[in-house]
Amino acid sequence: MSISDAETIELYELFDRLVEKNLSQDQKRKLENWLEESLEARKHYITFMDMHASLCHYADETLSSPDDSEPQSVTLKVVEFARALLPLAALLLFGVYIYWSYEADPELLLSDRAQQSISPGSGEPKSVFYEQAPAEPVAVLTKAVGLVWEDDAPKKLKVGASVYPGGWQMKTGLSQVELMQGATVIFEGRVSSEFLNSNAAVLKRGKMRAHVPKVAVGFSVDLPMGKIVDLGTDFGIHVHEEGSAEVYVYKGKVRYDGTDVEGNEISKELSGGEAIYLDVSGVASSLDMPSGNYLGSSDLASRSLEQAQRRQSAWIELSRRLSSSPGTLLYYGFENHNSWSRTLTDETKRRSGHGNGAVIGCKWTEGRWPGKGALQFSQNNDRVCFNVPNSLIEATLATWIRVDRISNSVAPIIFSRPHIKGAMGWAINATGQLVLAVNTASGLEKYSSPVALPEDRLGKWIHLATTFDSASKWVTHYVNGRSFSKERILSAQSISLKKGLLGHTQAFKGYHRNVALNGCIDEFAIFDSAWGEEDVRELYEVGAPVDVANSLNSIIP
Repeated sequence: MSISDAETIELYELFDRLVEKNLSQDQKRKLENWLEESLEARKHYITFMDMHASLCHYADETLSSPDDSEPQSVTLKVVEFARALLPLAALLLFGVYIYWSYEADPELLLSDRAQQSISPGSGEPKSVFYEQAPAEPVAVLTKAVGLVWEDDAPKKLKVGASVYPGGWQMKTGLSQVELMQGATVIFEGRVSSEFLNSNAAVLKRGKMRAHVPKVAVGFSVDLPMGKIVDLGTDFGIHVHEEGSAEVYVYKGKVRYDGTDVEGNEISKELSGGEAIYLDVSGVASSLDMPSGNYLGSSDLASRSLEQAQRRQSAWIELSRRLSSSPGTLLYYGFENHNSWSRTLTDETKRRSGHGNGAVIGCKWTEGRWPGKGALQFSQNNDRVCFNVPNSLIEATLATWIRVDRISNSVAPIIFSRPHIKGAMGWAINATGQLVLAVNTASGLEKYSSPVALPEDRLGKWIHLATTFDSASKWVTHYVNGRSFSKERILSAQSISLKKGLLGHTQAFKGYHRNVALNGCIDEFAIFDSAWGEEDVRELYEVGAPVDVANSLNSIIP
């Protein structure tokens, strides 16, 4: 946003009031908004503060003169002299601004000082008051199918994550990235790339397809031997391992900028239906257009839908197997319930309905993938009442859960009736640890994992499982299919789930008696034996809402 001469004068008056600490709240808000919205205003701010810091530094040197006998009046005069120069400095800087506006490259004006400015009177680099917001992302990862990151990838992002400038290292799969300026890029297979800003990238190796609407015209891709600049188009690029490349234009136009064998700069435009091959030296030759070599957004959406249907089919098959297994004591799949239903059906159906849960307060909602059922717990009285009469010397507890917030120091998963032998509570505590608490003759024993639910996992679906084995004397906690910790059993001989509550506490020592889960559950099971890691891993892999790297091919057809 350009600034008029009158606005520039007003801006410098605000700067002057800022350093004089004479800025009203309304003027401060106006200045903050101005600096946030205008690149030119920020340039003026940095330059003005540079000048102010220099004057203050001069005053500080004078104040720190080794002649301690110098009268205080001299010091005051120096300070007053420095302040008197500020309006003149503002006028000089305005003249410099006029010169810069016509002669300088505006991109070069955004030096590193724009990121670390000088605060009034300090003389030290400090973040200015309007720069508290985090760095701006350049894109968003919006879709992924079979995405596996390279081991040395800077960040292994998930769908919905922000993308910041830097490297992009894929091993296999597909990913769709939507840049903030409007271009959409789809990477396929093994890819080494880099995002420079919200409208520019580097492709070092691999395949990409770009769709660029008019609002993002100018999107560019640096190649090993040159650059592709979009002129409003839909195009694909494949950079081979040795550094050669193929460029295919499906619609619109692109421009290739590079050099020939003699080092001369060349520029070549390609229109829809044209393709070129670029050797490692950048020499271009014509190519025939491929048939179906590159995936577009609709192809990726179709594959995502197919994958989701495939995953859901595999999970349904596993659910049927679990519900019919004699070792399954209770299985809630949360499927095929009407929105008004107050009964949570036990899929095992072995106890003629006695395994069904009574839903109190909870609301039916969508689970970990579209169309999947779940119960949402949000009010203090929300709960599901259930009963497993058996006392268990071995057991496996497993659930898919989304914890939105940990309130009153606990996120309860299940609690049985207290004050009976083996009464138990399974929960996540305030620090994010997964805890199995068992009431024994000698008191309440707690078996706690390390932090299983850090803050960045709040609001996300997670698979939790805990096994209790009195014979081997171990409690084992699992997070997303992996053994997370093992705790030695002290004296507990069995656990009981009589008169249990799902998603709510009971009056255990050390727990608030009326606390509900703040989140959702969309699968819960109790098994009569202590499962090993391979079996727990299958529960996670088949039920995961997205692909699990390097593990699904053998499980999902």
